[in-house]
Amino acid sequence: MHDPDLNSPSIQLAHDRWVALRMADANFNRVMEGLRTLEDVARYSDRQALQAAYKGIRHELQRTVAVLPREESLAARDADRDVGRTEKQPSELNRSQGLSAIVASAAGRSEQGLRVLEEVAKFLAPESGLNFERLRYQIYDLNARLQLDLHRQVSFLNRSKLYVLVDCSFPIETFLQRLLAISQAGAELIQIRDKEADARTLLKYARASIDHLNFNHTRLILNDRPDLARSAKVWGVHVGQEDMDVVSTRRCLESNQIVGLSTHDLDQVRDAKGVGADYIGCGPTFPSATKSFDRFAGTQFLRSVADFLKENNMDIPAYAIGGIGAENVPLVRDAGFSRVAVGSAIWRSERPGHETEAVRKTLD
Repeated sequence: MHDPDLNSPSIQLAHDRWVALRMADANFNRVMEGLRTLEDVARYSDRQALQAAYKGIRHELQRTVAVLPREESLAARDADRDVGRTEKQPSELNRSQGLSAIVASAAGRSEQGLRVLEEVAKFLAPESGLNFERLRYQIYDLNARLQLDLHRQVSFLNRSKLYVLVDCSFPIETFLQRLLAISQAGAELIQIRDKEADARTLLKYARASIDHLNFNHTRLILNDRPDLARSAKVWGVHVGQEDMDVVSTRRCLESNQIVGLSTHDLDQVRDAKGVGADYIGCGPTFPSATKSFDRFAGTQFLRSVADFLKENNMDIPAYAIGGIGAENVPLVRDAGFSRVAVGSAIWRSERPGHETEAVRKTLD
């Protein structure tokens, strides 16, 4: 008998196939684990659309990987002989930075693992390589969206229901007293909206507000001034349809600041998500004491928006705005909205904290 020629092409090819099968098995598990982690982060951060997208990718990957010889991959599995199993970097054992570290790690595993699957697929099942490439690019996009959402702490926005609009007409000491009362009574978002105030005044009031508000309970938005929003380091800026567009506004801000957009019809609602708005204001719902309109979208518009968002699986937070107070919040809720933006009904009230509590109670 002759010893086999270990350098023969057939034996080399068999060895290559065995290694590729082990790579396919390990990286399929790596990607699925990463995707499941990302899906759960999206799920428990109230990002319904992202959670559904990750789930869809997981299922599609299971169908795609079926073209690879799965039984052979399982047979080639040999965890005891995996020389990389015990090699751990210190960073792999520490996620003390929170969700952002967990997501960064899971995103890296899913993206890198899919790249390896794509390469071994070109050897084991060449016709499937492009399918793995397509999934990889989809995951790049999803991971970027989730990481940006976490960076901007969009989960806080998803939990927020009551948004109060204020101006700078009160002396700053009175302004801050009223602001604190509104915050303590349950308003998660406060927007400084004052078309008459100059830049110096807006900055003064915004910076004082940040110093006095508890960031864990209430966050500050500026209207229509991304330059001042960035300078004052407020949480974000709100723009209207006739103001600077959302894309240009985003370029003026830090990456962790959010952008809200006013919408008055379904076309504008449809466009809002595509241009990158973090939330939308929908209205005007009722006649307002602070702003005049030629026409009112009304509660029928709210119903249309609520139906549209549900039908299209859009998880963008939507606030009803325009003439809203405790007395008409039930009409807003009946139209399918659980979030409201309130202006003069609270800000012009003699007891803004009490009025905030009334709106909050009716809203909840």
